[in-house]
Amino acid sequence: MPNVECLGCLRAGRIAVFVVASAMLWLVGCSSDKSGSAPQGKVAEGVAPSSADPATKTSAPDASCELLTPAELSMLAGEVSEPKTLAVGGLPACHWEMSAGGRVQVICTSAGTWARQLPAAIEQVKRSGLLDDPETVRKLETARDLIASGKEIAPDRACELFSTLLEVQGQPAGSSRTVNLIPTRENPKAINGQACSGGRFTSVQVVAPNLSRSDDEASRLSSVLTKAHERNRG
Repeated sequence: MPNVECLGCLRAGRIAVFVVASAMLWLVGCSSDKSGSAPQGKVAEGVAPSSADPATKTSAPDASCELLTPAELSMLAGEVSEPKTLAVGGLPACHWEMSAGGRVQVICTSAGTWARQLPAAIEQVKRSGLLDDPETVRKLETARDLIASGKEIAPDRACELFSTLLEVQGQPAGSSRTVNLIPTRENPKAINGQACSGGRFTSVQVVAPNLSRSDDEASRLSSVLTKAHERNRG
């Protein structure tokens, strides 16, 4: 699929359902029915289901903790703590505390592993009323039923489903990455970027007070996401 970058193409009233528990772990209870369109090159806003799963921290570094360089962490967050590994909704992640308050969180995993979270996301898409194409509904329901049966989805197929979710929300066909403000543009608590291609899924998130909502802020996150995803893909 083409690696199309689209920093926010959500239309009015649409919700960023692909920003799943991994993006909202630290924002449990935050939600909004506000939304607005975001032109190409701008960040979008997202509302996602929160997760009741706790984040289990350990001190041992893993692959996700090696995904960002010190320079990239500094660009995103300034001074940060030593990394801590996390289990975020069953996905491997790494977490750095920011000295100014807030945190950086990175997830890197096989897209097939990420796809295990899809059934809930697909149900939210269906409830949202966004689906008006029977063929898209069929594809998503087939994937939902396959995952619910306990069968694995091939990594490349999982990235196709990621792209389909982006397309449902107004992004161009073949999109493989997105950046969103969470939970709303007016009152963001975090900025999150996700990418899925080459059978690998990557998420980079910054939770911080006083996010600027600027294009520069989105561009920094997008740049770091690009490099992190390249490393994740190997």
